[in-house]
Amino acid sequence: MTMAKILVAASGTTEGQSALETALLLAKRFDAHVEAINVRRNPRDAVAFMTEGMTGAVIEEIISTAEQDIDRRADRASTDLESVAERHGVEVTEQPAHNKASVTFRLEEGREDEVIAERGRLSDLVIAARPTADGDAKEEVVAESVLMESGSGLLLVPSGSVSDLSGNAAIAWNGSAEASRAVHRAMPLLQKAEEVAIMAPEEGSMRGPGPDALASYLALHDIRCHVHNLPTNWTNIGDTLLQIAHQEEAAFIVMGAFSQGKLRQLILGGATRFMLNRSDLPVLFTH
Repeated sequence: MTMAKILVAASGTTEGQSALETALLLAKRFDAHVEAINVRRNPRDAVAFMTEGMTGAVIEEIISTAEQDIDRRADRASTDLESVAERHGVEVTEQPAHNKASVTFRLEEGREDEVIAERGRLSDLVIAARPTADGDAKEEVVAESVLMESGSGLLLVPSGSVSDLSGNAAIAWNGSAEASRAVHRAMPLLQKAEEVAIMAPEEGSMRGPGPDALASYLALHDIRCHVHNLPTNWTNIGDTLLQIAHQEEAAFIVMGAFSQGKLRQLILGGATRFMLNRSDLPVLFTH
């Protein structure tokens, strides 16, 4: 299995630069094409909810400021792409290059969450900056929209975390359909991993296939893996998963997002929000 097309949200922010660079490094590993999209929202739509009761002059000043910020982010996104592409030797093209890494920069109009989710439907992977608990709420809206509406895997990259995801990997497993889809979406990366740790409760403590069944399945794909059982005394499952992933020296984590059902929520579902906002490792999510 391979990866041919990667979509990255080129937000023109410091956080977005890490996502952009990670996308280009992955493109080099897989000879893939990257589509970097900067989405420009109509500033009048962006500030409409803020202007009730304001004078026309004040409204126009707010819109002018918003336009300047939108232009600044688009210019920075384009500049960042040129710089990162040159540094890593990735060709900037209008069309995908043949059998080598390439990247195309596109400006789109509309809502970022809608545009990225729709364009992600024909991508092998969508990459975006990881939202932060005290950051821009728009980033979390984009992440959730991609998860729910794109049908693709979503790799969220923390600010300052730049790598090609080589080395070890970790899977958060609860036997759910969401976790299964995440494994399938991550298969090109898992097949290139040195060792994969399956982080899961003990065999027989969940509905659906257990961790040993997953290990047997991965072995059929020539993936070196082992099971790392979750401790029975955990208090914060998200924090526990991160600790284990670091112990396993994982370069990234694979997990399903927003699992349904009481048992699934108990095991991993409650970790989705924590990992969305707090993970210091890249996480590949699939709903």
